Amino acid sequence: MMEPALIGAGAGVTVAALAVLGFWLNWGDRLSQAQTKAEAATQDAHEANERVTALSAQFSLYREQAVREFVAHTTIADVERRLVQSQAKTEQRLVDALDGLNKRLDRLIEAGLRARGREEVT
Repeated sequence: MMEPALIGAGAGVTVAALAVLGFWLNWGDRLSQAQTKAEAATQDAHEANERVTALSAQFSLYREQAVREFVAHTTIADVERRLVQSQAKTEQRLVDALDGLNKRLDRLIEAGLRARGREEVT
């Protein structure tokens, strides 16, 4: 017959073996879950990186378009400002020219009247 110490030792070894087996199975399951989560996180990171790359390209195009529109708007505003200044200068030159013409016509008329007055006197 088996001795009680031998039965106790066998039971202890069996319980220890079952505990180690349970630990390894539980640890393997946790490792599998961690690996699955890591793979999902890696996939999410790749997708996020692709989205950031796409958004970066779109932002670059937007920035170029905004610069073109800003430059066009600024250029148009500058041209408009120069045209208004030029028009104001042209108007002033025209007014000055008409004033000069009026003065010359007045002198011509006065000279004609004086010459006529001299002819009548003689």
